[in-house]
Amino acid sequence: MTDIDYSAVSDVVRREAENRRALNILLGELHARADHHLAIQVHMGHVASYLTSVPLRWIADRVGFAADLPIFRESSEGSKRINVMPDTIEMIQQRQPDWRRQQEMTAYLASRPHHKFPPLLLVAWQHWAYEPDSDKWASDETATEDSLTLLGLEPNGAYWNLEDTNTRFYALDGQHRLMAILGLQELIRTGSLYPLDEKRRQRNQPPLSIDELVERLQSNIGGDKTAIHERMQHLMDERIGIEIVPAVIRGESIVDAYRRLRQLFVDVNEHAKPLTSSELAQLDEHHGFRIVARRLMAKHNLLRNGTGPDGSSFDRVHTKNLTLPEKSPSYTTLNTLSTIVERYLVESRRPPKVSSWRPLGNRIYQRPDDENLDLGTSAMMEYFDALARLPLHEAFIQGKPAGDIRKVDDNILFRPVAQTALAEAVGKLSHEGISLGTIVDTLAEQEGRGQLRLTDSSTPWFGVLCDAAPPHKMRRHKRNEALCCRLFQYLLGGGISDDVDREQLRVNFAYERRVDDEQAIDLNGKQVKLDDVRLPTPWR
Repeated sequence: MTDIDYSAVSDVVRREAENRRALNILLGELHARADHHLAIQVHMGHVASYLTSVPLRWIADRVGFAADLPIFRESSEGSKRINVMPDTIEMIQQRQPDWRRQQEMTAYLASRPHHKFPPLLLVAWQHWAYEPDSDKWASDETATEDSLTLLGLEPNGAYWNLEDTNTRFYALDGQHRLMAILGLQELIRTGSLYPLDEKRRQRNQPPLSIDELVERLQSNIGGDKTAIHERMQHLMDERIGIEIVPAVIRGESIVDAYRRLRQLFVDVNEHAKPLTSSELAQLDEHHGFRIVARRLMAKHNLLRNGTGPDGSSFDRVHTKNLTLPEKSPSYTTLNTLSTIVERYLVESRRPPKVSSWRPLGNRIYQRPDDENLDLGTSAMMEYFDALARLPLHEAFIQGKPAGDIRKVDDNILFRPVAQTALAEAVGKLSHEGISLGTIVDTLAEQEGRGQLRLTDSSTPWFGVLCDAAPPHKMRRHKRNEALCCRLFQYLLGGGISDDVDREQLRVNFAYERRVDDEQAIDLNGKQVKLDDVRLPTPWR
């Protein structure tokens, strides 16, 4: 057996420990310098870029928007060296961030404990690039170094000391993330953030305030207000990833640099694909109404996957598109189902804390706690249990194709616009004390009398949800959906006692059934003057 030289092993272990300590000291000194960053070099497309991380406040203070990058501006010092085409300027301007999104994205950063932004792609610019007499340009007008100050830390060129002094950075990709970080800085500094229009002008709407955020966070996730305030004050210290590309690289002319950056800007913007509304409805884990909608898809007989007459399976809730073709085998769409859940729960005020499910800022939702989600799901199960008692809904559960119910039976409740209008109306009536059982009994009776048909002029929906003139195309405008909701309230709630409100409803009803500026089709199918069109008799 070979003798082991334990002293040699000990020396190796000791040297390794000393090396680690030395590396820790050196990296600690590097990290302590605010203008230096440890970066990793990566290569794609014959160009090196550098990955590191920086505090959010560094982004707010040091990064500009792509349109401000000097190489993309038409009138810049030294612009005689490059002719920036007007189409490039227009393209860059069109790709500037939409400031209407700032408040929403800032609220996301401030309110979501597990928020996450992907790295930004930045261009590093140093002023010598537009100084024709700079010693950093060779006689052939190519750069002798990159427009980024770097020092290699090891022989393989993987790790670099990146110095950011005398360097300005511009977001080639991530402009909306930059916009949100700037909003967060303003929110923390001033205590509020006003909504802006797409051109960065302040809108005449109330601001988002830190106090509002704290109230909402305490309502949803609990905790001490002081601790929540304290966490917000440190948000700008969080670090985000960045990838830096030099505006000019060694051996490149200013024209070459311009063309490379222009194409890179096109590539990163052209290939980015945002999630659709349908995809968000399937994936969102903070939007309480969407979470309940997905639960219903899995649990309720009316909504979970079914089997067609030929034995093939189909989705009763269509998850891909926002609308349903007439012949679709699906009952509704996931996007519509989410809206149904929201309209019914909010208007019925079930569960009691449902107001906190609504978005903060513009579209930032906070996930409700499990108890609230269970209460919301239970309320919606009751709602769909009631609807499932309607004759044509029963037939659908038993296998009758939804396409036949739309085309042959002409039923409005198999069309998304009427489904959302009914949910809102029933929610309001439920809050007023009218039971689901009473409402569904009335609907079932009227369905038997043909009063839920779409294209029959004797029904309330003719003209409101479809064109009065053939071929009676479906109307999906928000105005028509709102009128449909008011009609459901009027018919199922026993009418309207206020004369002014009733007359306004009649005027709107007559207007949607008009055939010209003076005449409309009444409930007897006759053309009469607009003033002679009467509302249908309440169903209760």
